[in-house]
Parts: sequence; structure tokens; C-alpha cells
Amino acid sequence: MINKVSLYVLFFLTCSNVYAQNIVEDDLGGFEVEAVQEKTVEVSDDLAGFGEEEVSLESSTENKEENIFSLSGNLAFKTSAGYKKHKVDGIEYSGINQAQTSLSLQLDSKLSEKWKMRISTNMFYDAIYDLYSHNNYSSDIKDDYKTQIRIDDAYVQGKINSNIDLKIGRQIVVWGKSDSLRVTDVINPLDNRLPGMTDIEDLRLSVGMAKLDYYFGKWNFSFIAIGENRIMIEAPPRSEFFPVDEIFPSAPNPFLELKTPSNSLNNMQYAMAANGVFSGWDLSFYAAHVLDQKWNFDNVQGSVPLIGITRVVNKINMLGTAINIATGSWLLKSEIAFLSGVGYNSTADEKNRLDVLFGFDYMGIKDAVASFEVVNRHIFNHENQMKNQSDYVDKNEMQTALRFTKSYSNDTLNTSALLSMFGSNWENGGFTRIWVEYEIMDAVSANLGVVDYIGGDRPFMEANKENDRIFADITYSF
Repeated sequence: MINKVSLYVLFFLTCSNVYAQNIVEDDLGGFEVEAVQEKTVEVSDDLAGFGEEEVSLESSTENKEENIFSLSGNLAFKTSAGYKKHKVDGIEYSGINQAQTSLSLQLDSKLSEKWKMRISTNMFYDAIYDLYSHNNYSSDIKDDYKTQIRIDDAYVQGKINSNIDLKIGRQIVVWGKSDSLRVTDVINPLDNRLPGMTDIEDLRLSVGMAKLDYYFGKWNFSFIAIGENRIMIEAPPRSEFFPVDEIFPSAPNPFLELKTPSNSLNNMQYAMAANGVFSGWDLSFYAAHVLDQKWNFDNVQGSVPLIGITRVVNKINMLGTAINIATGSWLLKSEIAFLSGVGYNSTADEKNRLDVLFGFDYMGIKDAVASFEVVNRHIFNHENQMKNQSDYVDKNEMQTALRFTKSYSNDTLNTSALLSMFGSNWENGGFTRIWVEYEIMDAVSANLGVVDYIGGDRPFMEANKENDRIFADITYSF
């Protein structure tokens, strides 16, 4: 495993060195302001374009007659093929294992000069489950991978006055500065059905909430009430990416039910944030009472076999902060989060945890970005049995992410590589993904890549190490 990881690290270093000769000291002139604005999603994105729309409506009679509805979206075909023979629950997953056609639609409507509405949906059909019907896939696998019709964003957004914005409905709120690892980003759950295949920014699930933003000078204060208790979407038990019999020996069949918390006034989640944007740096403070990003067994103290129990998602409390500092060709970033009420499988006691992240982006190479991020998650009052089944966690859990991207031909060709590893010495496994995106023509793009899952000391990573695959897709946007 270490030899394979060494090859990937050498690949990242080689990519950086090949283009080092293109470094130009003035390439990032003015970066101090631009980089911070890009990283501060909460402030810049919520009402982008509102000001321009108001001016144009006042100055042009033609725009008054414009259609208040706008429909956009994309149609895509995605496929992948496993290049290592491996079976899970009697099903062989090597060879072509995806033939998915997907359609995403987004309807925007301008309700007035200061209010707008958005509704977006995502649907797909994967023909592989009909072509390979002889595999006798479980109903859970077909429900999660064969078809989907889902409402993503569905909100109304606008200005109450010059200093206050309101956004109500299903939406995504991005906290923190990291691009690859989650520390303070605790609001939206993730779609984990195909781990390692997609970046976090494309995995967040919209959640129903009311978000009030107050702007005061260089600060933005957000107050959030979350009424929808939506949890992560996981790979189904005994599917390719969740071989429960290898991770939890003697696990019952069907596997333990994952309970979704009820939606009620007494079971709401709450969050607050303060974001300051300054010249060359920005600073954020967060507080949240929200659902955890992982599940744990209820009423269990390390009992095996797992009989008569369920899986639940705890409410946790989080206090955190995040900072970006731009200096020359560098963007330095850090996040710290203190979490209380974190549930684990092998102990009845909820634990406190401190997550600390450091990282940087380097943009001194023309048309390229190299980034490094590392996080340590320290569990207070860690107990020895937590190292074994069924938690598999150490007192200090480390994760490292290395990323390199390079653009060519005015961004018509983009190459990227990501290495994500667990453990202080990368001993717990991880994955690497290398991909190329190419704009074939206006509105048509293609994507080709490979994912290599790296085994290690953690049973989950070791169980998935044969899931390596080549993937490709072609997308038409309208």
C-alpha cells in the first residue's frame, strides 16, 4: 500500500515541477481581494446579480417585458467499468457497472425586483440493472442506483430591506474554507452512494430551512432555522461500496435499519454564522445544533452480533471558526471545530471532539492550482474498545488531501488529480482520482477519469480496495 501511495505522491510532485518554470511573480496581481471573495460563499453568492437586475429594470423598458421564467439544465450519459474482479454478496462488479442517463432541470423565476424563486430537480435511469437483471440485485440497491427523481433546491429568496435578506426553502449553505475535507461544514448532509467519485461540492444535499442574513459593514450575520431533518444518503448495505459482512462480521440480514429523525417543531436544528471579509483575508465564526454527518448504533456497548438494534443519527453541538489569508501566490486556510454529543458504536457515552484543519492553495503556476489540506480529529475520553469493532477509530484520526489542477487552451481542457488518505502515516487507506474535462463544443463537454481505492488498516477501506474503476460521461447543457 505504501508503494502505491508513494507513486501517487511522486505524480503530484512531478506535476508541480513540470510547470514550475512558468511561475510569474505578477500573475496573481490583485489576488488578495479576488481569492477571498471566491472563498466567501455565504456573502457573495446568495443574492448575486440582484443589484444589476434592479438597475436594468429601471433603465430599460424592454426588460420590463422580459419573461420572468427561465429554464436551464443538462442531459448527461455516464458510464464506468471496474477493472478488478471482485464480488459483493455474490454479485460480480467488474466490467461495465454503470449506464446512467440523467436529466437535471432548474427553473428560475423573478417574482419582483427584489424577490426570486428557484426549483431544481435531478432524475436518472441506469439501464445496467435491467441489462444485468440476472444478478438478482436487492430492492435496496435498485431503489438507490437504478432510478431517481429528486427535488434539490426549492426556495424563495429576496431582500427585506437594504441590510436584510431572507431565503426560505430547500437550499445549500456552505461553511468553512476547505475544498476537500469537512470540518465546520456541518449544515448539509452528503450523498455517499459512490464515495471517491465526486467532489464534496457536488455531493451536498439541499435541506429545508429559513435563512436570514444581516449585512453590517464588512460583516454578514446569518441566522438559520432548519425544519427538515434530512440525513446522508449511504451506499445500500451489501452493495459494492458497503460490504457489511466484511466490515461487521456476523451482521444480520437485512442489515440494521437506519432511522430518519422526524420533522417537528421540537426536533428542529439551528445555526448561526458571522462572516467578515477584509483586504487580503476573511474570518468566520460558527455555532450550530444540527444532525451529525455519520450514524451510530443505538443502545449498544460493543455487543456482537448486532441484534435487536438500529442505526441513528445524533444531534451534535458545534462551535467553530475558519480563516483565509491571501499572500502573494498563496492562500492559507484553517478551520477549527469543537463538537459535543458525538455518538459512537462501542460506548454508551457521547464524546466531545476537536477537529483542526490547516491547508494552503498555491497559484504561482500559470493556469494551475496545487492544494494541500490536513485535518486531525481528536476524541476526548477515548476508550480502548473504540479502536476495534465496531467503531474502528483512534484517539486522533488524521486525513490528508492533495489536489492539483491544470487548465489548457483557455479552460477548454482541464486536468485534475486528488489524493485523499487516512491515518498519520496514511496507513488507514484512502483513494486517488485522476480526471480530464474537455469542452467539445459550446454546451457539450466530456469527462474521463480513473479512481483507485487504496486499502489499509481500516476494514471499510480494505473492503473497498478492489472497487477501482474507469469512468466517463458526456453532458449537454442548455
